[in-house]
Amino acid sequence: MGGGADVRAALTAGATAVLVGTLLLRADESGASRTHREALADPRRDRTVVTRAFTGRPARGLRNDFIDRYEADAPLGYPALHHLTRPLRRAAAQAGDADRLHLWAGTGWRAARAAPAAEIIAELARPL
Repeated sequence: MGGGADVRAALTAGATAVLVGTLLLRADESGASRTHREALADPRRDRTVVTRAFTGRPARGLRNDFIDRYEADAPLGYPALHHLTRPLRRAAAQAGDADRLHLWAGTGWRAARAAPAAEIIAELARPL
């Protein structure tokens, strides 16, 4: 989902619920690293892809150099691959290296914004 208008449109169309996890990744209370939050706002990040390169299990994230380099050879090896890449991911987050970090994000990542979670949820819950 891309934001409040998309949530309201889905509910109007008959949905009883919508997933909005990505919209909360930049929230003040988010546990996402600073590097991840900044990548979500980076205009140079132009798409999400489904990858198994970081964990060995398919997940959607912002495309980066790590995915481009390793996706074709990445095995379906969760959780072993997840544990193998953990030190790399941790170091990348601390170093601010978004091209070596798993940047999980749904297709509506552009609508994620830095604000208190309560404010984001209130916007999404505004009446139709």
